[in-house]
Amino acid sequence: MTKFHQTKAIFRIEYELILNIKKLRDDKGWSQEMLSSKMGFVETFVSKCESLSQPEKYNLRHIGILKKVFGLKSLDDLFPNGIPKDEQIVIRYKKVPKKKADGTPS
Repeated sequence: MTKFHQTKAIFRIEYELILNIKKLRDDKGWSQEMLSSKMGFVETFVSKCESLSQPEKYNLRHIGILKKVFGLKSLDDLFPNGIPKDEQIVIRYKKVPKKKADGTPS
């Protein structure tokens, strides 16, 4: 039986920011550690922000840094589908083990 987890209520804008930053990062081929370094933070910073089980999330201070690191022209580029409505959501998810570079489970 698959075990599902769920987040505490978070704002949709936080969740969509996480997804959009992850896509920008993936499009550039950057690891979480690489983006953390480019932002000037400890290597686990982005991992914690992207993890639904961790309370740490991007905040207003990080928005300007992310804009600069990704070379975005506008903060609107962080939300290509528009700013989401300010509502809280709960996300159900399944934890999937990460894989090492050689394809084996970590």
